[in-house]
Amino acid sequence: MMTNEDKKKALTSPSSVFKHPIEVVDSHDFDRAEKTKILKQWELDARLLQVATEEGMGGGEHSLFADVKNAQQSLDVDHLVEDGAPTKVGP
Repeated sequence: MMTNEDKKKALTSPSSVFKHPIEVVDSHDFDRAEKTKILKQWELDARLLQVATEEGMGGGEHSLFADVKNAQQSLDVDHLVEDGAPTKVGP
């Protein structure tokens, strides 16, 4: 069972708590809404990593973008909706 601190951390920095996105799907510590929020945050993080890598600022981390999308699909998570002007990280 996860501590409250780990749960908060998972919502803001999923990769610091989980090694792989499918672990979020399989977790019994979160309800579906929380899992959705975690996976959407992980998607944003993966998109930002891809942009950083494209711009030569990556630290050698492997992007789990495809794995995040597969985990989202298994939960039937809606696509991210862009709120503002188009960016490189937009859906």
